[in-house]
Amino acid sequence: MKKSVLALAVLGAFAGAASAQSSVTLYGRLDTAVTWTDSTIAEDKWTLNNHQPIGGSRWGLKGSEDLGGGLKANFTLESGFNSDDGSPGNSAKLFDRQAWVGLSSASLGEIRLGRHDTLTRQLNLGYGSDLTAEGEITVVDGNFGAAAGRVLFQNFGSRVDNSVVYLSPSFGGFQIRGLVAAGEGATARQQGLLLGYAAGPVKAGLSYEEYDDAPGGGGSAYNKVFTAGGSFNFGVATLGLGYQKTSDFGSNIAESGVIDDVDSYNVGVLVPFGSFEFRAQYTHAKVDLDAGGTNKNDKYGASLRYALSKRTTIYSAYLHRESDNDDVVNLNGKDQFLVGIGHNF
Repeated sequence: MKKSVLALAVLGAFAGAASAQSSVTLYGRLDTAVTWTDSTIAEDKWTLNNHQPIGGSRWGLKGSEDLGGGLKANFTLESGFNSDDGSPGNSAKLFDRQAWVGLSSASLGEIRLGRHDTLTRQLNLGYGSDLTAEGEITVVDGNFGAAAGRVLFQNFGSRVDNSVVYLSPSFGGFQIRGLVAAGEGATARQQGLLLGYAAGPVKAGLSYEEYDDAPGGGGSAYNKVFTAGGSFNFGVATLGLGYQKTSDFGSNIAESGVIDDVDSYNVGVLVPFGSFEFRAQYTHAKVDLDAGGTNKNDKYGASLRYALSKRTTIYSAYLHRESDNDDVVNLNGKDQFLVGIGHNF
């Protein structure tokens, strides 16, 4: 009897060790807001949407397996959806937000293969230059071009397919990230580097990304994007700053005949008090036009979040957009007020 009990205990210990070496987690977020919009060229309207929440609605799977010797296999599959009507965020891609598999080593870093956030977006999200992390008063307002939305910061297309990403180990708070996407002969190559620092109250990053050698594009690099940003936590408040320079759009960028270069900057503040968080941001962009002259775009706003629990937050926000071309579709001036709720699981 004692031997049987001992054997069962040993087997249980091995089973526990095995299960601890591999894990898969189901996670997600639901976020929906009621929004009122006052536009300079359209009627006032109320909408129920998740297009400008504090975090886009999504569900995902992520996992890790310990391979021994400090080596791990990791993966993430993440799918976005519209919480107001249940439709997929991207009808052409099931896992439109992330889909990658990789190997990591504590001493050598990590290699990931698949679909990832662009490095420019990783800087916007992770290093505090946008204190809403592309949320309710984000620094990003559509891709470049009059048909795509107001020109402010860009996140270089948000995500990139068929890419290889390398993340170095952290050295005294510093980390290097590199990204290459081959394009597979159908689209341009995409490449970039990010240098980030995160230690104590300081977060800061520099990134550079570009497209190169699009089919039929003559083999030259274009849409060259340099971004710098960071934040400092003073305890009572956090200050965030960002700057972005974009040049050489090229004929491969939609509406590139309108835009030459863009200089953008952002300043924001986050003030926590109890279960509340107050945020305010101002973003400005000066657009040099191919035909001569400039167009200036501004966006500013404030938001208040209240944590009902660790997983559930209610929030409200006000934001204002204006441009030198407020009478142009998608560049028109807007005032928006929204109230929403977000829940993590």
